[in-house]
Amino acid sequence: MGAFSGYYLYCDLDGTLFDDEKRVSPENRAAIETFVREGGRFGVATGRAPSIIGTIERDLPVNAPCILLNGAGLYDLSKKEFLAMHPVDRALMEHFARRVVEVRNNACVQVFSDCSIFETNPNQRDDPHTISEGLPVTKIEMADIRESALKLLIAHTSENLDVIQTEILQEAGIDRFSVFRTADWYLEFVAAGVNKGTALENVRTRCLDCQTILAIGDYNNDLEMVSLADIGGAPANAIDEVKAVANVVLDTSNNQSCVAAFLRQTLGI
Repeated sequence: MGAFSGYYLYCDLDGTLFDDEKRVSPENRAAIETFVREGGRFGVATGRAPSIIGTIERDLPVNAPCILLNGAGLYDLSKKEFLAMHPVDRALMEHFARRVVEVRNNACVQVFSDCSIFETNPNQRDDPHTISEGLPVTKIEMADIRESALKLLIAHTSENLDVIQTEILQEAGIDRFSVFRTADWYLEFVAAGVNKGTALENVRTRCLDCQTILAIGDYNNDLEMVSLADIGGAPANAIDEVKAVANVVLDTSNNQSCVAAFLRQTLGI
């Protein structure tokens, strides 16, 4: 037993735990290590799939289930298995993917399963993030994907995504999905009611020692998580909507060790 037994900490990655160079600062790392050493449980909350959880995340003292795919999956990093999954409606997802390509024929269309990422538009523009990080993707026809789909991701420029989003939100059946931007250049679809915040309820149900959840994030896909945590935090670079629901709004950004500042301000670490 330690000072932080019963406490769980969830951190968004890009724009929160990571600085703009995709690094974890020594201050953030030291604060998380102290939290865990004193009995706390730490997990990441991200849109990533298991296949693209990187060495940085694995080198951190992760000892809580991780929220992946923006809440569509709860994942045990040590056992390499999902504890909970929330698939999307496959027929509707395929329809929306086709409509996206009709609206912008060079949109990057990615389908995430529990273990793979598929790209299904042969005429797509490359997603710079996928290229720069060397993410493992399989180019395939949509009809040839045999695995259950947990997330649909569309990548394009901000202006083109604005047009795509406007069109898709008018489609019948869109109420069966949660649709949100995770960056200026990403539009994501998961099952209705699924988000990082609802994944916290999966954590409370499955982790019987969980008493208090702290969560920190910066963007649209972090909104519910920050709002539903017992103590929600927003870094200085967070969008206004996230700051509005946070218990703690920091004056430090992701480039200034905001996670360490959050733990210092809330737990005295």
